[in-house]
Amino acid sequence: MRAPFQDASERSVHEGMTVEPLYTRPLPGGDSVHVELVRDADIARADHLRGRVVMQRHSAPQSQVDDQRVIVAEVEGDDPNVVVAELFRIARDNAAIARRVLRQQASDRDH
Repeated sequence: MRAPFQDASERSVHEGMTVEPLYTRPLPGGDSVHVELVRDADIARADHLRGRVVMQRHSAPQSQVDDQRVIVAEVEGDDPNVVVAELFRIARDNAAIARRVLRQQASDRDH
């Protein structure tokens, strides 16, 4: 079930950041993907926007709590239309999400 625009009351504050969810959809296999806008309390520039695409692993074992949320992509910019459009483009493309996650896993193994 898709929730294109969640209620703004679902905003949360983590480590000096305000996270505003914009979009959620299920992925094949039981996981889900989310688009979030992130506002850093230390950066007060109103003209700069940062967002991210996050994959939530519902199928991960509970012992891997840190691995349940994977940041698939982060996008920053001064034009909100461009930033949000790019986030949604990635979040709606299962293949793009899979490629990015595989790239991250390969990079993690190399380090």
